[in-house]
This record gives sequence, structure tokens and C-alpha cells, in this order.
Amino acid sequence: MISLNTNQLLLELLIKINESTETVSEVCCTWQDETVCINCQNNTKLDCRWERRHVLRFLFTMSPALLVTFGSIIVGSVFTGRFWWILGALVGYYAIFFIIETRILCSHCPYYSKEGIMLHCLANHGFIRIYKYHPEPMNTFERTLLVIGFVLFGTLPLAGQIPSILIVNGALPTNQGQFITLLVLMGVSIISVIFSFTYLFTKICPKCVNFSCPFNSVQQELVEDYLERNPHMKNAWEKQKRRNEEMIS
Repeated sequence: MISLNTNQLLLELLIKINESTETVSEVCCTWQDETVCINCQNNTKLDCRWERRHVLRFLFTMSPALLVTFGSIIVGSVFTGRFWWILGALVGYYAIFFIIETRILCSHCPYYSKEGIMLHCLANHGFIRIYKYHPEPMNTFERTLLVIGFVLFGTLPLAGQIPSILIVNGALPTNQGQFITLLVLMGVSIISVIFSFTYLFTKICPKCVNFSCPFNSVQQELVEDYLERNPHMKNAWEKQKRRNEEMIS
């Protein structure tokens, strides 16, 4: 309950900070008046409106894996006295999510069409909005880069625990307790990463409106209906399709 209240207060603070500097773009129906949702079949089938409960759902889905894996790296660093893994992990995650992912994934999402300095979305809510909105779908290079990024996201924190385990193992039997502790943390980390990604792919991705993401699994008829309701986005998708066809021919 304390964690829930803390997250709610943080969200409210971010919203208030950004209220004075943002304007709502009418590009996507996601940010238009809620009256446009009355006769929309996507209303309950897509997560196409910003809701605090969806943001909290994402936080509670991904937070366990992040906390456990980074916590394990910190424990390993304390046991070995080598803290460069922590710095490397922080720099790597910052580069992947605040700089790279925001451009190749987030900037194509309808939620990104809301102008302002802060990104409003159901996942990376509160990130700085440093790129312009790209209504066209992700290209092949961006999709490939995103897949690589997700693989790194899931494996690097686990790989970051291995050096500490090897170093402590080399000091056995004096550090047997530390060795067992690191092995247990490694196991818990693997389980938490599997849980987070499984829930993400099975519960969140099937309703996400960032349709060109390689992990998106929204039904095609829902995608087409959303595009029909958003001509600007539909035109960008059609232009991208024609451009791709010309490149092939």
C-alpha cells in the first residue's frame, strides 16, 4: 500500500510540473476529447486512453525484475569490492531507454503526439520528450535495433552478476556463504525477468497502440479501425508502405 501511494504521488507531481508547458495535439484520437470514444469498438479492446492504473500496472510489472537484478549486482559488488559493474549497468540502461528506445520506439506511438517536455504514456511516463513525433511505422532498422535492445535489457543484468559469482567462487571455501547468496540471487533474478517479460508480452502488448513495435500483437482489424479514426497517422503509414514497395521494386 505504501508503494502504491508513493507511485500515485509521483505521477501527480509529474503531471503538475508539466501542465504549464504542454499543449494537446489533435493528431491522435488518444488525446482528443473522450466523446470520440463513445461509438468506438476499440474503447475496451485497446489501451488507447491514458489512465493512471495502466501506468501503475506497467511499473509493478517491470519493477521486480529491475530491483532484483540491480540489487543482485550491487550485492555482488559489495562482496568483491568492484563497483564498476554498477556504473556500467546504469550508463547502459540510461543510453538504451532514455536516448535510443525513446527515438526508435516511443516517438512512433500515438501517446508521443501529445506536445510538451514530458512524455505521457502507459510505460515510460515521465521521460523527457526530446524528439519530434513520428506518425509513420517503425522501419526495419528500428525494429531490429529494438529487438536487440530488449535482448540486452533482459540478459545484461544477469550477465553482470556472473563476474561476482566467479570471483567469489575462486575464494572458496572461505566465501561459501557469499557464493550461495549470489547463486540464489541469480536464480531469483532469472525468475523475475521471465515473469516480467511474460506478463508484458501476454497482457500489455496485445492492447498497446504502438502497432509497429515488433512485439505488438493487437488484432489487425483493431489496428485498421484505429488508423481510420486517425487520418494523419494513416497517411503516414500509407506513405511508408509505398516507399517500401518502391524500394523493393
